[in-house]
Amino acid sequence: MPAPSKRDKQSLKKYEQNKPVRTHLKNLSRSFYRAIDAGDTERATQIRDEAQQFYNKAATKGVIHRNKASRKTSRFDKALAGTRGES
Repeated sequence: MPAPSKRDKQSLKKYEQNKPVRTHLKNLSRSFYRAIDAGDTERATQIRDEAQQFYNKAATKGVIHRNKASRKTSRFDKALAGTRGES
């Protein structure tokens, strides 16, 4: 078996660095939608604000694609607006 190339090592190192960021993004998204389902719009608004900042930062650093960050934040806004319309 050949030794790993420099690119393989770099790729693995970046994967390890980005993994906790992606996990945090998933957890933010999950907690946001749980707050929406529970009807807690105040908590959902706080999570949405935090998530938008974190998604934009991750996109800036290249952890996720910028279009994905935009799509996610847009869906957060849309979901929050939908709960406000029901009240």
